[in-house]
Amino acid sequence: MAVELILPRVDMDMSEGKIAHWYVKNGDKVSKGQVVFEIETDKATMEIDAAVDGIVQGIDGVIGITLPVGQIVGWIVQPDEAVPAAGAAAGPFHGAAENLAPIAAPATPAMPGAGGASKQLLRATPLARSLARERGIDLAIMTGSGPEGRVLASDLAGTTRTGDRAAAGALNLHWFSRREGAPIVLLHGFGTSQGSWRALADELRDLPVLGIDLPNHGKSPRATMCNFAAVAQAVLDRLDSEGVNEIHLVGHSMGGGTALALTGLLGSRLRSLTLVAPVGLGPEINGAFIDGILRANSEASLRPWLAQLFGDVSRLSGSFAATALQELGNEDKRVVLAAMAASLLPDGTQAESLRGRLEGLVMPVKLVWGTLDRVLPIHQASGLPGNVALHALPAIGHLPQIEAAALVASLVRQQLGASAWVLSSLHNT
Repeated sequence: MAVELILPRVDMDMSEGKIAHWYVKNGDKVSKGQVVFEIETDKATMEIDAAVDGIVQGIDGVIGITLPVGQIVGWIVQPDEAVPAAGAAAGPFHGAAENLAPIAAPATPAMPGAGGASKQLLRATPLARSLARERGIDLAIMTGSGPEGRVLASDLAGTTRTGDRAAAGALNLHWFSRREGAPIVLLHGFGTSQGSWRALADELRDLPVLGIDLPNHGKSPRATMCNFAAVAQAVLDRLDSEGVNEIHLVGHSMGGGTALALTGLLGSRLRSLTLVAPVGLGPEINGAFIDGILRANSEASLRPWLAQLFGDVSRLSGSFAATALQELGNEDKRVVLAAMAASLLPDGTQAESLRGRLEGLVMPVKLVWGTLDRVLPIHQASGLPGNVALHALPAIGHLPQIEAAALVASLVRQQLGASAWVLSSLHNT
């Protein structure tokens, strides 16, 4: 039965919001819990999940338009099922804003659907949903001890992931994937998530894109990461588990260091490499910035540090600051992030050099760096092998994928074309 995709209420004061990004298109198959779209309010941006398995239909793909809470923005239907006519009753999730709410959203009472089918609703607190994601637990099979059977975090005590990958100790890293084909795999920087690629992903909307939350970030599980090889292995395990073979890799900052560490693990599976202000090419890093964002507990105290990310500080919006604060999470998460920073960037220094990973690469390699980067200085791009193309972007800071999204997207597209040429040349020799 068809299930509505609605703009949910994610805080008590919310009456309207905007769709900031669609991760799917009409005709895409989605699984329950898969990120479908992202909303933006005056306080933050948040991902909205699919409540059921099915096929997405009825979305117009428009972003940036203010919509009222409860507005139907699409449907999830079953095979051979048509989108309901306007005003038609929906399936058992009709009106159940909680089931479409992001992990960080406050739980709201689920409303009965057509035919009194409210007993089929998945009721769980946001913390329980987050823990379930980390551990790979299907909440649908859980018996909740909360009001009306709601699953609480305490109900998941002692539960673990099931399946061969969990038994092998691999991390079930959170991700999103769009379209089939050799994907552009996006690896984000420290303290954020795959959502930081939204502007670039929009510019590449016609291409297959895959984003991964690195360990201890976004919705991925917590883990001890002592070096970039460990982070890279976790990413590789996730790609292998989904049968992803050939890829085009784009890494920013810490994700750039992870991408460099991945080059040796991927071998010929790596079709192109694009590094955006990457870690791993020199010892210098703004350690005060890392410490500052981890200490900040409010938007007011976080904003001065976030300003250091931009060449044009006017690009620092209230939404960006609110989302950054949300990504950094609570005190427990910050402790984990601080431990990860201490391992990868001890004493505010890039102790691990990954420059050697660029030697001998046969695929196209580009380095994109803002000349006003105040986190990782661009002079660390000097002295690289001749096969590496450097694009120094004037007046841009540490976030070229945001400040110059269209330009970075065009450079990534060039990589795809160059990769095809390299493959053709190799086949003809």
